[in-house]
Amino acid sequence: MLSLRVRKTLTVPSGDQFRLEAEFEAPVGVTILFGPSGSGKSTLLDCLAGLERPEAGYIAVGNDVFFDDARRIDQPVRARRIGYVFQHLALFPHLTVAENIAFGLRDLARPEREAKVAAMLERLRIAHTATRRPAEISGGEAQRVALARALIISPRLLLLDEPMSALDAATKRALIADLKRLRTETALPIIYVTHNRDEAITLGEQLIVLEAGRVIERGEPLRVFAAPSRLTVARLAEVENIFRATVLARDEERGELKVRLTGEGQDSFLEIPLGDYAVGEEITVAIPSGDILLAASRPTGLSARNVLRGEVASVTSLGGEMRVVVNCGVPFVAAVTRVAFDELGLGQGREVWLIIKAHACYVVEGS
Repeated sequence: MLSLRVRKTLTVPSGDQFRLEAEFEAPVGVTILFGPSGSGKSTLLDCLAGLERPEAGYIAVGNDVFFDDARRIDQPVRARRIGYVFQHLALFPHLTVAENIAFGLRDLARPEREAKVAAMLERLRIAHTATRRPAEISGGEAQRVALARALIISPRLLLLDEPMSALDAATKRALIADLKRLRTETALPIIYVTHNRDEAITLGEQLIVLEAGRVIERGEPLRVFAAPSRLTVARLAEVENIFRATVLARDEERGELKVRLTGEGQDSFLEIPLGDYAVGEEITVAIPSGDILLAASRPTGLSARNVLRGEVASVTSLGGEMRVVVNCGVPFVAAVTRVAFDELGLGQGREVWLIIKAHACYVVEGS
């Protein structure tokens, strides 16, 4: 278990002060560190690794304390035995793959060092690259080399800083499969920084969201992304429908709010779950595109609270999915399969009805 409480102040290029104040625990498995650029994710990793010294706090894995300002403990980088895969990998260009991986084993006798490197090359399926240099291998192979170099020291903690940001989709899928396997094989905490929602859901057991140096949300990734409580998280989770709304009425008995979305030429009205909001108050409502159903004719006999008439404004193909923008006074984005799109006969200018359950609408904080 990783336990941390960190306070660190930095001067950013603009001359302003940035303050990181974060506290959380990360068990064995993958904890996703999520947040916008400049939120403090990489600074937090550097504090864990010992590359940055916090002003105050506590960092430990199990009973091994890396940093404790109260007891004046500050283990140097090498003593912490932390595996770190940097965003830009930081492989040594003049060394071969095998030499890069062996870099952290300089204290071992040569036969033992070579045996460990050979085993790691096989484990990550890159033995064929052993004598090549970083410029002579693919992006996916380079990622595996960086991962092998981090793992070969038998780390207490593994840090991965956006390890797939420069990879194509096929290479990402292969590397995700490798990381899933390593997650079960290595009983250690893994901190994984990413901006990618799919990576977070696929790999993470826990999600920690940072904004302006502070933890603003945490929990199981699917739960957080399904109903984020903060506008920052909704945007990062790529929730397409985010509207400013005015509360028109409260219905305590039915547990609903009626809200108005102000559009061009006409307003749209929604019923959403009851919250602690007063009539006349402005709120922000988010609706995932996948929670909006489309109908080619006016539906009847539904339990869904919201049925809105609109017109298809635009259509975008995203692989096997179609992104349909429907103008109902305000533009709603719905995601449907290509099969459903064809069966409904959708196209620009087509009249359609949106079907939205009240519980698919949720209020997010922030502006």
